[in-house]
Amino acid sequence: MANPRIFVTSDTHFGHRRILEFEKENRPYKTIEEHDRDLIARWNSVVNPNDTVWHLGDVFFGKEGHLVLGELNGYKKLILGNHDHFPLEVYQKYFSKIYGCFVLGKVLLSHVPVHPGQLEFRFRRNLHGHMHSKKIDDDRYVNCSMEHWNLTPVLLAKVMQ
Repeated sequence: MANPRIFVTSDTHFGHRRILEFEKENRPYKTIEEHDRDLIARWNSVVNPNDTVWHLGDVFFGKEGHLVLGELNGYKKLILGNHDHFPLEVYQKYFSKIYGCFVLGKVLLSHVPVHPGQLEFRFRRNLHGHMHSKKIDDDRYVNCSMEHWNLTPVLLAKVMQ
């Protein structure tokens, strides 16, 4: 088996019907079921079972939205997003670790982008989600929302280039 790799992603929005309206250019699906099935296939096409995936929040919507998470390859770690409001026990079924944010060397993993002042001295870069197809015009910010990465988790090494 290949050496384990590290991926990042954000804003999968499994089970969220309205995401098809909000991001219709980037998520051109007729139904949320089609959306979810395709995102699972895309995820599993790049992530192996022994890889790690940092999910930067807004995982799923609705009472049943989490059920697809068991189909996703990899060891999953979660940075809670503004829509991740279910009891922690639900997330703990699928994620090995759950954080509000996480420091990885000089990189801050968060859901919402941090204030630029945090990037002047403490951190070199902020990997975040939340903004979907929008982007901050500053190389210190990397939007890991699925819309920027072909609706697929992306290698950490690639976003750090």
